Parts: sequence; C-alpha cells; structure tokens
Amino acid sequence: MNVEIDRSHGGPDDSCMQATLLVLAGGESRRMGRPKAWLEVGETTLLRWMVERLGPAFSEVVVSFAEPEQVEMLVPFRLVFDRKLAAGPLAGIEAGLTAARHEVTFAVACDMPYVTPEVAEMAVAAARGCDAAMPRVNGRAEPVCAAYRRSALPAVTAALDAGRLATADLANHLDVTWLEGLDPELFRSLNTPEDFERFHDAFPAQR
Repeated sequence: MNVEIDRSHGGPDDSCMQATLLVLAGGESRRMGRPKAWLEVGETTLLRWMVERLGPAFSEVVVSFAEPEQVEMLVPFRLVFDRKLAAGPLAGIEAGLTAARHEVTFAVACDMPYVTPEVAEMAVAAARGCDAAMPRVNGRAEPVCAAYRRSALPAVTAALDAGRLATADLANHLDVTWLEGLDPELFRSLNTPEDFERFHDAFPAQR
C-alpha cells in the first residue's frame, strides 16, 4: 500500500499521540569517530535535541543503546538495551518494541535530525492499520525512520535470530504502508564530521 503525502497537512495537534517515540542511539559511529548520541548541539547533546524536537508529540519516550557502557551521562529517558549485540539497528528496534507501552512505536535513528514531528505523526497514523509504515525515498526504504506496530515484533525477532541483520530487508516480512512523496532532505543522516558541521550550519540557533 502506498500513501502519497499531502504537503498541506499540518503538524501534530496539542495533544500527545498515544504512541511511543523510540530513539535508536546504539550505533558504532565509525565514520563520525565518536558516539553520535553525545555530540554537542548548543547547550545540549544530539540525543537530547532529538527528543526535545520529536518527543512532545508522544506520550512515551524510549531510547535504545546496544549496551549500558554506551551511556556516557545520565539522561531523563527510559533506556533499553539490545538482546543481541553487534546486530545493528534491528536489535534496537526489537528492544524498543518489546519495552513500548503503546501499540505503535515510531523508531528514528539519533543521527537523523532533519526528521520532523509531522513525518512522525504521519507514520504513526499510517501504521495503525498494518505492521509498519515506512517512508520510501527514490525507491529506498527508510526503516530507521518508521512506525511499527507491536505485530511487527515477531518478524524483527525472527530476523535477528536468523542472522538477517539488514534492516532494509525487514519490509519483505511485514505488511508495510509506504509513505511516498516526502522530501529526501528529511532523511539525511549525520555520518561524518562534515555532515555534523552542515547540520550546525542549517540550525545556527542550536549552536
């Protein structure tokens, strides 16, 4: 199923969605050279900045790390840890879906700061009638910026246990609603120091 985005659609209303925000913060950050979650953004960190940007639209916030050793400072969020180590973002999605108190969870990588609350709201609404709602940009799925219903959890766990760790392949095992027509710039990741510098240039007020 495909959903074409109506660009006239407004953002979330004043009430929180009955859904969970899951920020995936357990990546190894090889190209960045330091953990992305703790990059400084103004007076805060990238992790906190992401939660402050998206969290107000949700009634629950969960942050996933691969293991406790990745938590460099205290944060006022509910933390979960991967069942399978070195399994990439799929393990974080599993941990978050297992812990979430709501039927629908919006998962987003902590290095995707251009994602808007509007995208999150659209994905959550679309996921209520399927296993997952994923943006698809130029034919490429965005599984680490997607909404998942609890019904997706068995497929996620099965993929992990079978060693199928490519997150993009997960959609082949789920009933997915595809969100089409979104601006590709919304899904840019901060993979390198240069990417992070461009993010600062785009959001000078956050310095």
